[in-house]
Amino acid sequence: MLLPTSILLLVLGIGPPDAGVIEGLYLEERSNHVHGCYCEWSGESQTGGREAILGWQFVSGEYHGIDLAGARAALIVRGERTLSIGASQRQSVIILDSSASPEQRRAMESLIRDKYGFFIGNVLRVAEAGLSIEVNGEGARLLAPGLAALSVRKAVLPEDALPGAIRWYDPFVPLRDPELGTTELSRYSGREFNFTWSRTEPSTSAYFGHFVLYMR
Repeated sequence: MLLPTSILLLVLGIGPPDAGVIEGLYLEERSNHVHGCYCEWSGESQTGGREAILGWQFVSGEYHGIDLAGARAALIVRGERTLSIGASQRQSVIILDSSASPEQRRAMESLIRDKYGFFIGNVLRVAEAGLSIEVNGEGARLLAPGLAALSVRKAVLPEDALPGAIRWYDPFVPLRDPELGTTELSRYSGREFNFTWSRTEPSTSAYFGHFVLYMR
């Protein structure tokens, strides 16, 4: 017996034909190597890798009936241990672009909490800032004046990594054709974690690219 198309799509886990889709650009940097040698990975898995900066630039789509096109959001995460190995207690700060409408800011906050709650942990603060995000084929940048700054260029391999380097983990947010990035600057100056950082030593610790989120 042939199943109706709508039922078949649900069985396949694709969702109904009119299911909403949210698309945009994304960047992510962590304080441990995405692409590194075993000695780097083993050391960072014990003593580092607790911080991450994430950014979304929404291109199209709606959440709770609010058009997100043109809106931007960032997330700062800090865990009690390495974010890339297993579950651990985490704290985070959500940064919303102050130029977005109040409705867009509420929708972005809800989306981040609802769809990405598995890795954000306890939200300490929701901040507003003049957030700028740029993602293209050559790299990515994020700036929240007074709070965070991130600069990533497209990684050049094998030059940007030590001999024997491999890719250790995927980004938190699935990407279409993710690009590996070399971080040139990662900075957070907020006070919520009682910990700030400003790292300028290049490392292959980032991803950037295009995300698609299917709403069901």
